Amino acid sequence: MIDKSAHLEELLEAMIAENETITARAIVRRSGSVFKNATDITRNVDRRTKFEAAQRRQETIRAAIDRSSKKSRAELERLVEVKNAEIDELQGDRQLVIASHRMMILAVAEMGGFSKWKRFFEGYQAVVDKLDSMDAIPSGEVVALPPRKS
Repeated sequence: MIDKSAHLEELLEAMIAENETITARAIVRRSGSVFKNATDITRNVDRRTKFEAAQRRQETIRAAIDRSSKKSRAELERLVEVKNAEIDELQGDRQLVIASHRMMILAVAEMGGFSKWKRFFEGYQAVVDKLDSMDAIPSGEVVALPPRKS
């Protein structure tokens, strides 16, 4: 038996990719007799929700294309340059925050409080994993150094 919900999602994605206007009747035509009538889509709450969301998404995509096609090539290149500069700045800011975060954790660990810091994230292992994947948590063992001799 065909999963009608999954089939509908595939049809909607294909219609968006091919820029075919999404209507309930157009879906029925493309469905290969999975859906017999437009009401098979519009009366089912889950299917109607997916159908309406895809229509909104298609409208958003079409509006973006329409806006960009009205801009000159020079304007689009300038816009890309501005966006690339913003991306570069954000990546630099991200690196700064990561370095600061690592040093803060090292300072807390040096004072014997790493386990206390980690306790704030109990139940949020996904956060700790994300920080680790960003290389924001220092690895290795922290050892106390003997006091300096004067």
